[in-house]
Amino acid sequence: MTISRAVLVWIIGLATAVPYATYYLFFEATRDEYAALITFVLFWIFGYWGVVGPILSAIKVRAVFRAIEMASEHGRLKQAIKDAETEDMIIDLIATDNGIPRFLAARVYRMFARKMAGRQASAAGPAGARDPDEPRR
Repeated sequence: MTISRAVLVWIIGLATAVPYATYYLFFEATRDEYAALITFVLFWIFGYWGVVGPILSAIKVRAVFRAIEMASEHGRLKQAIKDAETEDMIIDLIATDNGIPRFLAARVYRMFARKMAGRQASAAGPAGARDPDEPRR
């Protein structure tokens, strides 16, 4: 949800502030204002994601770790790892660490998840067997 807001802010700025700053630069600005206006226009077009991207990544990492911490307190760690946001974070980590495209990292992660689910199913034994990680009631 935060990425969609960041994209919306960038598009609104691109459609309103950048054209106004460009118009002001060409027709009304004094020589003292040139540097600030040129910097603003170039930053908004090319530098916005260089600042906002790391902030959004930090927010995402913090949310994932908070979910894992809360889950470990309540014994729901498996459910937290299967969360969609956590999955996206793991896929991003695989892609950046190995220098591969994100779609390929997603495919690798899903293959790994299927393999782990198969191992857990075979390790559980017959139907109705209790999961060792699940707390007793």
